[in-house]
Amino acid sequence: MTTAPSSTRRYTSTETVRRPMTTAPSSGRHSSTSAWAVSRPPSRPQSLSYRQLLQQRLQKYQWTASFHVEMTGPVRNPLWSGSFWLGGTKIGQSSWHTTKDAAKEDAAKQALNWLNTYGYH
Repeated sequence: MTTAPSSTRRYTSTETVRRPMTTAPSSGRHSSTSAWAVSRPPSRPQSLSYRQLLQQRLQKYQWTASFHVEMTGPVRNPLWSGSFWLGGTKIGQSSWHTTKDAAKEDAAKQALNWLNTYGYH
């Protein structure tokens, strides 16, 4: 009579199966209580920023855009605004933000909205 295994596991293609590392027999310690260790599936890639999406769209149409940034306020607490220009046309303008990166992201979002509005998908 054959006995069924005490536990069965199914592995999907996103999982990786590895044997646990063992220590030398002279140490007397066990490295793991289970016979198999399962690693996590790979994490999902992070979503792209608006600037990256805008760059991809510009490359698709082989356009080059320029970014203009403005700063106002005291040096210790500046406010930033940015705009994207496609040739002589302003396609994105951000509101005032406390960081330059936030101003660039907002301007890129506005530029993507402009491109979508005029059919450049």
